[in-house]
Amino acid sequence: MYLRPELRRKGKEEGMVLIIALIVLLMLMILGTAAMKTTVMEERLSGFTRNKQLSFDSSETALRIGEGAADALPLTAPLAGAAGLFAPNPANPVWLDATVIPSWITLPGGAVAGVGQQPRYVLEATGSVPRDNNCALDAEASANQDCWRYTYRVTSQGTGLNNNTTSVVQSTILSRK
Repeated sequence: MYLRPELRRKGKEEGMVLIIALIVLLMLMILGTAAMKTTVMEERLSGFTRNKQLSFDSSETALRIGEGAADALPLTAPLAGAAGLFAPNPANPVWLDATVIPSWITLPGGAVAGVGQQPRYVLEATGSVPRDNNCALDAEASANQDCWRYTYRVTSQGTGLNNNTTSVVQSTILSRK
């Protein structure tokens, strides 16, 4: 009986295709697992970035509201925590003093959606400067506070989706009074 050459089997080549196929499948499985791990890690990083951005946006919202509140304060505003306003304390800044945190102004519920806790702010009166160069020379205007502009440090803190992610931002404003 005669077999065509392509149908004849040689003893040394038996099972080689199976071994090569298994090696290729193993390599594909390793590549697939690595791709899945990379995708999961990128998904987590994306979530962390979104959470941090939300906390930053939340604190920025409170900062802008705090700046508006500082600019609207009357010249006779007490510096004892009323309306979130404090006198400066160079030795222990108000925004670092944990005992003052209950006096911070918290935005009302729903002001910032999707955060673990509504953002809050605190104000510090940091001094005054003359409105213009001639102001301090005008004794009458200087005496009745007409020529002075007041500076305030506004500090705000916001959270992200949970209370584990926080951002603190700060600005110094010169009031328009």
